[in-house]
Amino acid sequence: MTREPRGLFDYLRDEEERPFLIEAMNGTLDDDKRLAYAARLEPRDPERAEWLRLEVALHGRATNDAAMHARFVELSRLLGYEMLRLLRRDMVLNCGDARTERPRARFLFVCSARWETLAPTEDPMVRLCGDCQERVYFCESGRVASAHARAGDCIAVPRNLRDRDVNLDTRTMLGRPNPLGEWSRDLFPDDE
Repeated sequence: MTREPRGLFDYLRDEEERPFLIEAMNGTLDDDKRLAYAARLEPRDPERAEWLRLEVALHGRATNDAAMHARFVELSRLLGYEMLRLLRRDMVLNCGDARTERPRARFLFVCSARWETLAPTEDPMVRLCGDCQERVYFCESGRVASAHARAGDCIAVPRNLRDRDVNLDTRTMLGRPNPLGEWSRDLFPDDE
């Protein structure tokens, strides 16, 4: 298990994997397709198959199972950055340094935590961060994300919302970004 991860283009050359990866690029690789991808990978890459199954399980159902979280993190290291970025569904925002900013000027901090590894709560759309002990709210729309951001809550934003409404992953910024001028314009269009 100490192998070097292959690059995304190596995987795209594989005719069996290409359709799944294209679906991931398009944001249409749902749980059923991820599990089908895992089944296809099982004979030749059982670790990636296991990671996909764990990702589906952890994304849909929060758990405090430390061994499950540790295995997910261990397998994530094997996948490599390109595959993780492609297959990652959610981003946790509005924590860390954002706590000291005005409520409207949020998202100064993109958390390294993943929705899949946060602890469960009584509400399936809310999980608890073990590092900062904050509740993280899963936001399926820009309106819900905006309401939670204004309240100063940590939020998990699904990839399709990021790509469509906020574009957090595609902006190149060095240093301290201007969330008021960039992200707030997207999330709070009524304030202009």
